[in-house]
Amino acid sequence: MTNTVAVEGPKVSNVGDAASSHQPCAVSVENASVKFGAFTAINNLSLEIEEGAFYTILGPSGCGKSTFLRLVSDLVPAASGDVRILGKSTEAARLGRELAFVFQDATLLPWRTVLENVELPLEIGESTGVDIPVSEKSPEELLELVGLKGRENAMPHELSGGMKQRVAIARALVCKPKLLLMDEPFGALDEMTRDHLNLQLLKIWQETGVTIVFVTHSIQEAVFLGQKVVMFQANPGRLKEVIDIDFPYPREITLRDKPEFIRHTAYLRSLLETCS
Repeated sequence: MTNTVAVEGPKVSNVGDAASSHQPCAVSVENASVKFGAFTAINNLSLEIEEGAFYTILGPSGCGKSTFLRLVSDLVPAASGDVRILGKSTEAARLGRELAFVFQDATLLPWRTVLENVELPLEIGESTGVDIPVSEKSPEELLELVGLKGRENAMPHELSGGMKQRVAIARALVCKPKLLLMDEPFGALDEMTRDHLNLQLLKIWQETGVTIVFVTHSIQEAVFLGQKVVMFQANPGRLKEVIDIDFPYPREITLRDKPEFIRHTAYLRSLLETCS
């Protein structure tokens, strides 16, 4: 690993910065590779994400962004290397409900109300006898946190796409995860709805303290949300750079009009062009 590099664009972080600053790691990936048969999806990737941080992940299609989330969440195995979640194996973190996953599709059960969908992980834990962590906030309070107070008894077909994703986020939070993995959760939404949910997600992050790793294809979204942007490179998928985004929180949508924000997005766009 190299030291912090001076560049014309934003600050580029050493991937070991979290360790060197003595902050606990939520995610520690060391020389990890993922293979599907003869195809290498991720090659020799090392990355550390400190606890309580908000990281966004960018990269061209096919560079392994979604595979990285699945590696961290114990949905696909590493062919080599080591992956630790809060100092534990990915399997132990998954079984301990220390991580949660929000997909692009909200995957709500259509025969259950909004509240019943949020309560589902608790019911599964109770029925299986598994001792799982539970949020201090009730399912009703989590729905209020995501802006759905008053819609507890609505059915999924009565909700917009953005509302469904908010239900999915509340459901992910009900077991009090320490790590929230989000795979393009707002990718299918219109721009205004996405902006609104970006603001709500930042509020949720600040209120809960959960570590968030958020995959997106939107450069603006990556810069607006993240403390750091992780750029992946394709063929095979691997780490290109980690870029510091040093705007203070809370952030407002008007931030996107500021010259410094535009400088960040221009740098990332030029970097992205070298990553295919």
